[in-house]
Amino acid sequence: MLDAALVLTIDPAYFRLTGGIERWLYRLVRKHGGRQDHGWQFDFRHLYQKSGSTAKPSDFACDLRALAVRQSLPGYVLGVEWRSDTGVEWLTFRPVPQTARG
Repeated sequence: MLDAALVLTIDPAYFRLTGGIERWLYRLVRKHGGRQDHGWQFDFRHLYQKSGSTAKPSDFACDLRALAVRQSLPGYVLGVEWRSDTGVEWLTFRPVPQTARG
């Protein structure tokens, strides 16, 4: 018997995502953040390295900020935090409560 809690499902809205970075980021968020109530975070530099993107790091960072503004990842709320003490920019994400998704 398969434990349903161990099965990672993909939101059907994933298939409506048109950008490659959006699809990649959704899969990454699902893998690392899953359903953690408080979400997860990555610094921009780490995401850039992990992505294998050929874009300039500054362009990649602009793309991440734009995704946070659009809020296009199904089931997650994205945020951007700048930590002035370290000079590091972070992408944060947390799951949208099931009741808020309709």
